[in-house]
Amino acid sequence: MIDKMPKKLYVIIEVTNMNYDELLSINTIPKEIDKSIYEQSERGLIHTSYRDEIRLFSCIKEGNSDKLLEQVQPFLKSGIFVGEMSDNNLMQFKYIAVSTMALATRYAIQGGLNELTSYSFSDEFIRNVDELQAVGDIIILLAGKIMELTEMVKKSKDKIIQSPHIRKSIAYINKNITKKITVKEISQHCGISADYLSHLFKKEIGDSLSNYILKQKLELAKTLLWEGADSKKICSSLGFCSQSHFTSSFKKEYNITPGEYISQIK
Repeated sequence: MIDKMPKKLYVIIEVTNMNYDELLSINTIPKEIDKSIYEQSERGLIHTSYRDEIRLFSCIKEGNSDKLLEQVQPFLKSGIFVGEMSDNNLMQFKYIAVSTMALATRYAIQGGLNELTSYSFSDEFIRNVDELQAVGDIIILLAGKIMELTEMVKKSKDKIIQSPHIRKSIAYINKNITKKITVKEISQHCGISADYLSHLFKKEIGDSLSNYILKQKLELAKTLLWEGADSKKICSSLGFCSQSHFTSSFKKEYNITPGEYISQIK
């Protein structure tokens, strides 16, 4: 299994002197404790925060494996806490691996990776996980495949986008997606005029820069809603000027309001 590990991941394991079966310390919160928020807090057994999960998965969407490794660093010491999904430890880790890859696949698609390619990758991963009989092998496979998926997103972005100015623009948007972003500030970041950048973006991407920014925010908002985040907090954290603007933009893009979308996925 080790020989299939991406080089970047292998290096970080060697530097931190970890055992291969301790790539990440994944801690299970027992069922009886998972039901009590107070007891979780008292015993220090609290689910890994939603914000940390978003930070990690956003690296996949960006196709940024270096940033992904950087974001993983804190977990190498503190570990990851998840709820108990099975009394069988092996099945517990298989469930963790499958659910993690399902989320990673969604972010990869949002990052521009072809849907068919993404789902085929996920399906093959699940088949491989199903055959494994050791927890250490499951963790190593998961970590390696997450890195591989992230690199696939990067290659997909590089293949589609040829212009350095456009690559730089999209990287800036991904990095600042939670802020209010203007065409002017992106053009200044790229060192070209706003008019020229807008023309270039429309030519290569087929959409206006401002509309692309909005769509990226809405895609992230949709994911956050699917994962249970509050609509008002999403509106604020993604830089929409008002709740009504967020709602109308969401409905225009998806023909459904955020509230209706939440009702559908419950």
